[in-house]
Amino acid sequence: MKIIYCHHAEREVNPHKQRSQNDDITENGIKDAELVSELLSNQKITAIYTSNFYRCKKTAQIINRELNVPIIEEERFNEVGSVEGESWKECLQRNIDALNDILQKYNDDAIIVCVASGVNLSAFVCWNLGMKPNKNFPFMGATNCAPIIFYAPSKTSFREKKFEREFNALKYRKNKDYKIETPTFGELKSNLLYTLKAKAEQMEMFTNKLKRENYLTKLGQLERAQDMGEIETKKFLGNRLALDIMQIIKDICLAEKIEYDSVRTTTALNLNEEQCIKNMITYTERLFYLDINIQETLMLIYSTLVSYINYNDLIYNDIERTCVLVEEQEGSYYNGKTIYKIR
Repeated sequence: MKIIYCHHAEREVNPHKQRSQNDDITENGIKDAELVSELLSNQKITAIYTSNFYRCKKTAQIINRELNVPIIEEERFNEVGSVEGESWKECLQRNIDALNDILQKYNDDAIIVCVASGVNLSAFVCWNLGMKPNKNFPFMGATNCAPIIFYAPSKTSFREKKFEREFNALKYRKNKDYKIETPTFGELKSNLLYTLKAKAEQMEMFTNKLKRENYLTKLGQLERAQDMGEIETKKFLGNRLALDIMQIIKDICLAEKIEYDSVRTTTALNLNEEQCIKNMITYTERLFYLDINIQETLMLIYSTLVSYINYNDLIYNDIERTCVLVEEQEGSYYNGKTIYKIR
């Protein structure tokens, strides 16, 4: 299932009047909502959910002009403070409860649009990551009428089987504690995107010596790293990271039926490490948005990766050759590895 979060259109603000849940939207806001309606017209939308606030309901009605689907009001999507004495954590939780109820109501192929306010985006992110809400969960800013796709999360573990004998596989599959299912396309794609996002954030982590050592400890490579020295250790981790990112880009191309050669580029931008990290995180986050050119964004990610390789004095040809080797031996997520989910 896909949940498309959409912030309401631009609010009409009267400086002489206190803001309220009855505030209207501006003329620019109406035009933005009409553009969203056109954008979503090629999606098989099942229903639109909206908060009780007038600006959200009006935005939903305009979006629905091209869709003609049921509009359902959900008061749990109202802004923080709409419930007297409510804490930030409680606000996040009621939004999450509403999303979980929607999840139970529709099948896996459903696409639901939720029109809400900026504060609600934090709850959607918290829900999508499977995190328990807490008072310190950050506020996530949202742009007016900017649709963001969330793939419905599930209690899923992704397992890989490599060169297992048949009797071992059968024994494992017969384990009564697990129900083994084939992941949906959305789950696989979501898993790839979050893995890529995690790898982009690792770039930033590796610039910090303490975080780098913690990571190496988890890998059981700290003693080896101390022998290699800091510069060679950073190269070792950089090689590993570049290889993982290259493989994930290939897998996303495969999932999206995009020619890998149309994304692959040896052109590097003249960026320092800090700029590489910033670009990588920005472009990776862009993949989660609805109205982006995936091929172009993957090419920008790849180009940033080449810049990162060059900046850290890594050898591009060696990384690409190793990536091909890994692919031949283990396969990608869709070609070779058997990936399934266990509930």
